[in-house]
Amino acid sequence: MISRKLQFSTIDQVQKFVDGVRKISCDVDARHGNYIVDAKSLLGILSLSLGKEITIVVHSDDDEAAKALDALCDEILNL
Repeated sequence: MISRKLQFSTIDQVQKFVDGVRKISCDVDARHGNYIVDAKSLLGILSLSLGKEITIVVHSDDDEAAKALDALCDEILNL
């Protein structure tokens, strides 16, 4: 299991994140507090609210999935 913390400030960031995370072949969740949603769902991510720190969890120990998630998070933070 791989996890990263991320915060979205715009809907464009959420859209780019969801588009990128859909390319990861394993299950990916987004968590905030007691809420857990599918990170491949635009509405799911938006339901967690913009501006709040969320935890992204990839259910795999694959190095490629970790690299893909890191690259995606870096891209989102630079928007």
